[in-house]
Amino acid sequence: MQVDTTRFGTLEVADDELVVFDDGLPGFRGRRTMVLLGGGELPGAEHEGSHSLFWLQDVVDPDLAFMTIVPWAAYPDYDIDVDPTDVDGAAIDDLCVLTIVTVRRENGGVRLTSNLLAPVLIDTASKKGRQVILQNQDWPVQAPLAESSREVAEATGSADLAVDANAGGAGC
Repeated sequence: MQVDTTRFGTLEVADDELVVFDDGLPGFRGRRTMVLLGGGELPGAEHEGSHSLFWLQDVVDPDLAFMTIVPWAAYPDYDIDVDPTDVDGAAIDDLCVLTIVTVRRENGGVRLTSNLLAPVLIDTASKKGRQVILQNQDWPVQAPLAESSREVAEATGSADLAVDANAGGAGC
């Protein structure tokens, strides 16, 4: 299937690469089908050599794409209790855990934060996804990620954008 995007142009995506969010994402309930695009490594990530930056691209709305990260790349102490039943009883080894990154333009610069309290869980076997709000855990909704124009330009793709539509394996 062809997916038109404003950030990456037109992409050819196999049906088995689509991720279905039965309940949509909070605030975007009508958007249920997305594709996970590998965006490379998060600058300064601890686990180099694998994707830690991803885009969750809606297949209907070319403008709707969420920058996400594998949280342990930036927050090595991130420790959460995940209930596999949150994603239709997924095996724990099949879960991909991502957090949504927010880009804020302030005071002439750019600031990135990540929502550690509401990770996105994707069952890589069934291709089902869900954003969950962690209960009884003290993770911030706006955990600082980066605050410099060069780092941020590279991380957000303000520099050259390259995505890997086939990056959904091995963890995410």
